[in-house]
Amino acid sequence: MGVKLLMLHNVTKGMKIAEDVYKGSQLIVKKNKEVTQEVLDVLHFSDIISVTVYDGKDDETPKPTPEKPANETKNAAPSHSERLRQTETFKKFEESFHETTDKFKVALNDIARNQNAVPVDDLFASANNIMEHATNTYQLMDILSNIRYFDDSTYAHSLNVALLANILGRWLRFNDEELKNITVSGMLHDIGKVLLPKEIIQKPSGLTEEEYQIVKSHPMEGYKVLMSKGVDENMANAALFHHEKCDGSGYPNGFTGDQICDTAKIIAIIDVYEAMTANRVYRDGICPFKVIRIFEDEGYAKYDPKYMLPFLRGIADTYLHNNVLLSDGRDGEIILTNTTTPSKPSLMVGGQFVDLSKTPGLTIEKIL
Repeated sequence: MGVKLLMLHNVTKGMKIAEDVYKGSQLIVKKNKEVTQEVLDVLHFSDIISVTVYDGKDDETPKPTPEKPANETKNAAPSHSERLRQTETFKKFEESFHETTDKFKVALNDIARNQNAVPVDDLFASANNIMEHATNTYQLMDILSNIRYFDDSTYAHSLNVALLANILGRWLRFNDEELKNITVSGMLHDIGKVLLPKEIIQKPSGLTEEEYQIVKSHPMEGYKVLMSKGVDENMANAALFHHEKCDGSGYPNGFTGDQICDTAKIIAIIDVYEAMTANRVYRDGICPFKVIRIFEDEGYAKYDPKYMLPFLRGIADTYLHNNVLLSDGRDGEIILTNTTTPSKPSLMVGGQFVDLSKTPGLTIEKIL
């Protein structure tokens, strides 16, 4: 059986990892491990761009997934996402989001490839035009988790990162100027990818080692563009450092803690969260509570808790009084959030009070 190198977004559940996956010197996933949703979550969280998998199917023929009876499917209650997507607020937001993404694509290419200055005020205004369709930060957070992209777009991702960064900035009580800077930093953080060959960024098959290194050059390329335009240094540093981690496991420089500016620390958290939870054409987003749990398990060394914990608390607060599916198959309503461990709120389940922080092994799997 041969092997092939695939970009992570082309790796699907059921494949088998053909080579140990490392993040620096840390072993992330062992060779021969079957790809499950948990494995994909860890790879996304660890900023892995591509992995080597076995090229071919297992000898054992996979069993077909049993179909639900027609009447069960027909009578199934709509999910939270389905209900949200039917609201007028969501429809107006989504229309504005995609219109702005199209315009933003033109603007970002002009900044990256031409002599155009960075229109900071105009970029911030375009983000505000989208956000005015939501009544508060929690509704905005919920809507962003349910936007569907038409493709795996650098532009849509960057816009989503910008809006999420704005939300966190408001939770942190940033002033107007700070909010503008963190929002535009999110819009510009991946500008270096615009300069990379499309055949690499959009390549459907495996990357060569040379192509992989080209992809990893995008922070430096973005930094050089932004510094040449005379933008605020923190915006340029957000582009350069958004893949750095506080424990030194990131790139391009392997910086730690105080070597990374606060703007970049915030964008780094948002960038990972967005990549894991956003809906794409090729997969549904991961449940926010699963992503919170991964941050709690693995993120305190990688990300600044000063920014990470308020963000995780805010995400959990977004789903207060929502119904969720638990790992044991029961469903319940979130009635209290947990400020210390946001992935483990308290719920009412079948008329009983359940505190997930005192129930080891019981987790939230899905928002209903």
